[in-house]
Amino acid sequence: MATSSSFSTINSLKTLAVNELFISCASNLEPWLLEELKEMGIASTRRGHRGVYAPRTMENVYKINYTSRLATRVLWPLIRFPCPDRDVLYQAARTIEWERYFSAQDTLAIDANIDQHPQLRNSHFAGLVIKDAICDRLRDAKGWRPSVDLENPSLQLNLHIQKGIASLYIDTSGKPLFKRGYRQETGQAPLQESLAAAILKMADYQPERDCLCDPFCGSGTLLIEAAMMATNTPAGFFRRSWGFSKMAEFDETQWKAFRARTNEKRTPLLSGKIFGSDGSLSASAIARSHLEATGFLGSVDIFSRPIENLRSPFTPSLIISNPPYGKRLEANEALYRNLGKYASRCKKARLFFLASDEHMAQALELPYQEKIKCLNGGLPVKLYACH
Repeated sequence: MATSSSFSTINSLKTLAVNELFISCASNLEPWLLEELKEMGIASTRRGHRGVYAPRTMENVYKINYTSRLATRVLWPLIRFPCPDRDVLYQAARTIEWERYFSAQDTLAIDANIDQHPQLRNSHFAGLVIKDAICDRLRDAKGWRPSVDLENPSLQLNLHIQKGIASLYIDTSGKPLFKRGYRQETGQAPLQESLAAAILKMADYQPERDCLCDPFCGSGTLLIEAAMMATNTPAGFFRRSWGFSKMAEFDETQWKAFRARTNEKRTPLLSGKIFGSDGSLSASAIARSHLEATGFLGSVDIFSRPIENLRSPFTPSLIISNPPYGKRLEANEALYRNLGKYASRCKKARLFFLASDEHMAQALELPYQEKIKCLNGGLPVKLYACH
């Protein structure tokens, strides 16, 4: 039962603004995401922790979900309020008109994150409080309760409580945005698509100028991200589902018109501008299958050769790679040494590579500089550059 002080807090909720989307990204990518949103023409953005804030409009929801290469999720705020305890959390969630978002057949899931709250120490418990509030409101208003579906919910909700302030969001993306929709199978340690796109931006990849090579291409993530950039293919082009399609604010006509206008900007991929290789026959076969699924196989060349034997009809001006490292693939100094030799043979090529250990970077026997720390598949790595 909520106390009188709890209801007093509920009555003051309108004083906390909910007019900004929160666009999440991987750690340390905030400046690059901020730049990307500005390049999209989105004004009034500001940096946050592991993400960026932007004006809350459905136009921005469509644009960021469909075209951002660096974002992870686009979160639509429903309510933001001081949250001293469980009662306030429950009552605040009940004030939302959930009947606008759910039908009797719809399902929900709630992802809760709490940062050092004196009363709400358990994220799972906080998520259950939100679920109970939603179900109780819909039972009283409509006579039914939505079911929970953790794998494929109709509506994904996100709860964040930080420094005593709770924010409840709709996840307009559904599946995280780095899941582009083309991947059919993975290698042992696939590079996350949004990180691959960020590396390409950090390397100042210019499709008109550069011939790009990935000599440890694995399942082809870097190659495909580069091909999508080179052809103005939206990051979400191959996806088929979005969280925003279940929102009350969703306008299917506007969404289809935006998508059609964006897709019209796609251009053909020139041959001889992107190529990759891998010493693993199974990895290069996966890369070919992904290139075929995206329609780039005819223009992107794939070789099944170890780096010490790599020869190609093209001389790259930009080499970007994710050599084996970490717990899933054993790091090998010889691989990095051969990468250094290959880069040296390519004279004026710029080299960018990931490594989990600076000893691996030193093995290249080339002058290098650290560019950024990041996580790849949960493993801490660094991006290095050689010019």
